[in-house]
Amino acid sequence: MSIRLSLTCIAILLNISVFANGNYEDWWQKGNNYYTQKNYDSAAYCYNQLAQLQPGNAEVYYNLGNTYYRLNLISKAILNYERALKAEPGHKQAADNLYLTQSRIKNRIQALPEIFFIRWWKSMTGNNLANIYAGIAAFLFLLLIGYQIAKKLGYLTLDVPVQATWAAVSLSVLFIILSIVSAQGSISATQAIVMQEEAQMMREPKYAQPLSLIPEGTKVDISKEEAGWYEVRLPDGRTGWLATATVEKI
Repeated sequence: MSIRLSLTCIAILLNISVFANGNYEDWWQKGNNYYTQKNYDSAAYCYNQLAQLQPGNAEVYYNLGNTYYRLNLISKAILNYERALKAEPGHKQAADNLYLTQSRIKNRIQALPEIFFIRWWKSMTGNNLANIYAGIAAFLFLLLIGYQIAKKLGYLTLDVPVQATWAAVSLSVLFIILSIVSAQGSISATQAIVMQEEAQMMREPKYAQPLSLIPEGTKVDISKEEAGWYEVRLPDGRTGWLATATVEKI
């Protein structure tokens, strides 16, 4: 009975997978056709359906960015190019189109230049590196375990210096830490795009007098959330509060 139930569950899961893949191909073809025909509203609808089916697909977000750019919806184009780069940091076309689209932001806030070691740390902890670091850590760990087992069973007579063993252990721990940091960066949505034209940034939540008007399409870092408000940091280093309805997380 349990075997029959297990086989039934597997069959259901396989049917769901085939159905989802079939839907994906249909929406993808429809979206591409609409885009080619310059029916950008319908193309955007199709690509949004795809984004729900595969929320980590960089190509879908890239196509969405291109579609919204054609519709002159700058903030939505920037949001989707950023999502494409979050899913695939090395996506050159998305990076190039993002740069082009950002140049169209009115009264754009210029970012402060980053200190070299911050740039270095960001490059070392990119979202796409988590699995690589985890794989290296696992390889080193298994290598150490294999060496110890082979040594005890007498298959190896070569003595590895203690310093080399501790170095391998230290490297394994380091790669585990880097993997965790990279994975956390891919999971946590700490950045957002301003979606509203001239969003009001307040000194405090619901503060009567705005500190500044933030251009649509500006990328901000979120540090805190409080009752419908985000505390954010602007590209030029200024901080303040934006209503959650005025931004969308990447």
